[in-house]
Amino acid sequence: MHKNLLLFFLLAALPVYAMAQVQFVQRAEVPTEWSDRDYIVLPTQEGTIGFRVKARKGFSLEQRLQYFFTNMRLQGSGVYEVPIKDYFDLIGFDLDDDYLYTLFQKGESYSSEKVVYEVDLATHQVREVALDNILEMELQEFLIMEKKAILMGMMDYRPAIQLLDTENGSVITVQGVYANEVSILQLRKDPELKVFDVLVSKRDRYKKRSLAVMTFDLEGNKLREVKVEPNNRPDLEIAEGILTPMDDYSQVLIGPFGQRKRDPNMGVYFSKINEFGEYENRFLTLADFKQFYNYLPEKQQAKREKKLERDIEKEKDLTLSNTLVTRGIVAGENYFLVYNDYYLTSSGRTSPRDMMYSSDFYRYAPMSMRNRVRPGGYPWYYPGSDAMANNEYKFMAAQFILLDEQGQLVWDNSLSLEDVTTSSPGKFGEVSFDGEDLYYLYLEDEKLKLSYLQDGEIELQNEEMPLALINGSERIKDTQAESLSLSWWYGNYFLLSGKQRIRFLDEEGREATREVFFMTKVLADASLKKEAEKED
Repeated sequence: MHKNLLLFFLLAALPVYAMAQVQFVQRAEVPTEWSDRDYIVLPTQEGTIGFRVKARKGFSLEQRLQYFFTNMRLQGSGVYEVPIKDYFDLIGFDLDDDYLYTLFQKGESYSSEKVVYEVDLATHQVREVALDNILEMELQEFLIMEKKAILMGMMDYRPAIQLLDTENGSVITVQGVYANEVSILQLRKDPELKVFDVLVSKRDRYKKRSLAVMTFDLEGNKLREVKVEPNNRPDLEIAEGILTPMDDYSQVLIGPFGQRKRDPNMGVYFSKINEFGEYENRFLTLADFKQFYNYLPEKQQAKREKKLERDIEKEKDLTLSNTLVTRGIVAGENYFLVYNDYYLTSSGRTSPRDMMYSSDFYRYAPMSMRNRVRPGGYPWYYPGSDAMANNEYKFMAAQFILLDEQGQLVWDNSLSLEDVTTSSPGKFGEVSFDGEDLYYLYLEDEKLKLSYLQDGEIELQNEEMPLALINGSERIKDTQAESLSLSWWYGNYFLLSGKQRIRFLDEEGREATREVFFMTKVLADASLKKEAEKED
């Protein structure tokens, strides 16, 4: 392994471009070629790390794992290279302390040879770990904790989880997961407690579905299992959910619920699980969501609200006409902010949840990145996507619910997503929330769109801004739209990355173009617009 001579173009460290309530603060670039694979960017405690697989020049099949890292100001290293085996594809990755782990598979067969490369980011030493004696399963999740690889996949249409010790090669198959009528919704590691949670959806012999939270240690021992059902409400069914981290050995599970054997679109449930596995449910419906129809034009909103009032008076079942999916939870000291997407699918009113849970499935694949890739490495995709390749998803609203620590509703509101149609059922936008200020940012047609709520009230909605450079003497010639990625980073900072062609003047004053993979630190701040208005 050696350090590549490619260096960053480190641009201005001070923010020089601002528009409305968004500021492009810092930017880093790595030379690339338009046809190269994109870097996968993950946050670290010190900043970021980016990595990708790249073949060597010419007709050589030799591959390299390239990686770089930056600090919080996007000041970074050069690009390091690690030789990897030929004909192997990247199928998983994770970070654990100061180590980057990448999982490769030879070919598409589940029984093919697999290998993990452990990269020490402090010393740049590389260790190759062969994955022997593991099940022949379609891998769907790969996490690392305490030098143990957590491998989750599907075998004979049933989920399976194995633990592999990367130091001695021993393999443990986790008991109690491999069964019929079971789907794994979430695999979450807890480095502090040295345990991992498995959230599963189960269907009993009467076709009644329920959720179960199973917690295991790194030896594969089940520490607890909590079956979450809508107690005393046999007419209801909990379909899916998101599990929060443990707080004093208690956890919260939040997601959509509905009527049994019907569409699970009646509202949102809140289940608080204590250290003994006991839990209480709270159900919120349209009767509780006073601002749900805020995403509609004024006349349509009034019409829907009047109909809702009549349905409540007549004690009718209150159901949502389309799919409501919980995308994320921001857990504060005494609150839970819930972010839901509300959309319509071309295959019907709701997504086929038995085949692919529309809540983005393994949404917590390491550092919020999806680790499922097509053969060859790109693009990212979702379980079940082959069967749903022709589906389209019309996103109508992003709904936000603020709950107190007992699940009581503090406020709710909905932002219009302007019926944007995409081929992906994944999470539509990114959220920053500090208890008062909520920033919602998403990408559309190579532009950023920002919405802002303060204490639950909409102050700004879908304000559009083009992508821009920090160096005012340079221009964007092209942006590779499919390479663009936006993620929340920390505080009210977001991270935008992708490939661009940049037009600039060289040392001799002639116009030149460079192709780069870039990362831009984006600040969302309500005071920016106020300051700009004062200056005007």
